[in-house]
Amino acid sequence: MKDNNSNNIETNNLTTEEFHKLLAENTAKLNELRFDYAQRMADAQDDYDKVIDKIIEEEYQEKVLLYNARQDYERVQKEYILNTNSLKKDRHEAGRKHNLAKASAKNHWATENEKIQSERHNIFERYRDSGGVLTGDTEGLLHPSWTRDKKGGMSDE
Repeated sequence: MKDNNSNNIETNNLTTEEFHKLLAENTAKLNELRFDYAQRMADAQDDYDKVIDKIIEEEYQEKVLLYNARQDYERVQKEYILNTNSLKKDRHEAGRKHNLAKASAKNHWATENEKIQSERHNIFERYRDSGGVLTGDTEGLLHPSWTRDKKGGMSDE
């Protein structure tokens, strides 16, 4: 008969002492194999734990980097919102100043135009009051509300 290690076991009858001796040797081999197996398993677990610990540390570092990046992003986003709000206010203020400047320019133009038109009207009044008569070639100079009389004179009605 052969065992797994290809050792020949004699098939003759064993004495009790031989049986115990062979059984003790066999048990000792089995114990050594179990110890070797346990040691190999422990070594494999230790190697695995070391690798996992390194991976966990790297993952933690990545999470720290992500956290810092999020903090930076939130800070920059807050600054962006504040800056764009400030720019909107500046744009609004510039538009308000522009509108005020346009209104002021229009008011100035209207006031000065009224003065000039009043002066022009007064010039025509003085000319008419002094006996002057406007002919057709001066028609473009007339005040818009003036019309020519049937007699050739001017009327301000």
